[in-house]
Amino acid sequence: LQKMAEQIKEPLDYVIFNAGYFPDIKDNLDSVQDKEAMKQIDICALGPLRCVTALKAAGHLPGAKNAKVIIISSQAGSARWRSTQNKDKGGDYGHHMSRAACNIGGVLMSEELRSSGVPVVMLHPGFNRTEMTAKYSHIWDVEGAVEASEGAMRVLYETGKVTMASTGKFINCEDGLLIPF
Repeated sequence: LQKMAEQIKEPLDYVIFNAGYFPDIKDNLDSVQDKEAMKQIDICALGPLRCVTALKAAGHLPGAKNAKVIIISSQAGSARWRSTQNKDKGGDYGHHMSRAACNIGGVLMSEELRSSGVPVVMLHPGFNRTEMTAKYSHIWDVEGAVEASEGAMRVLYETGKVTMASTGKFINCEDGLLIPF
C-alpha cells in the first residue's frame, strides 16, 4: 500500500475502499470458522485502515484537496439490525464481526481526520447480485437484490453527497437513511 500511495501524483477527490470476502461456509456455534473469520476481519476491517494509513503517510490525507474517504461496508455490521435479520438463527460470525469492526474503524478514522477536514463515511450499497452473494441467490428476487451496476450507481449518488456533516455516518444507499450501529 505504501508503494501505491507513493505513486499517486495528483490530488485525490475521493478514496473509495471496496473490498469484501464472504466465503460460502457453515459458520455457526456448531461450526465456528475462526481462520475464515480472521481472514474476513483482515480484509474487511483492517484493509480500509491500512489503506487510509498509507495515504495519510504519503501526504494525501489531507492533501492539496481534502479527499473524501468512502468505505463500502454492509448492514451486516449493524448490531441493532441483527435481532431482526438474524432473529433466532445467528450465524455468519466472521462476516458480521468483520463488518462491525470495519464500521467502528471508519468511525474512529472519521474522528482522527475530522480536524483535517477529511470526511470518512461508511456506505451499505444494498443487496447486490454478485459472486460474493451467490450463496443467497435463492432469495435475490424475494429480498430485492439488484445488479452490481445499480448498486454502484447508488454508491456514487451517496458519495456525491458526502461532506464533513456526514463524517462518521453509516448510510444505506438503498434509501439514503442512516443505519444504526
